[in-house]
Amino acid sequence: MLTKEQALDEAQKQKKALALMGRWRNWLFILTTCLMVVAAFGLRKGGLMFILGVTFAALTILSFILLLLVNLSIRNGRRNVERILDSLQ
Repeated sequence: MLTKEQALDEAQKQKKALALMGRWRNWLFILTTCLMVVAAFGLRKGGLMFILGVTFAALTILSFILLLLVNLSIRNGRRNVERILDSLQ
């Protein structure tokens, strides 16, 4: 079992990690949006642009999956911090 000071220290470290992950989520959202725009543009054209559009569509899907995973991690991390702080009361 953690002491009160250790639990508070752990909660503080997790809050800092959650803030960093929040910035990652914002950048992944921007990246996903930009990739989607480029993919839509490429898929409307023919030839090499179509191939690039398909590539960017695949990258968009990958970026979106990463965005969902980071968002899930943030949600679970917040619950964990709440549990730590609730255990102190």
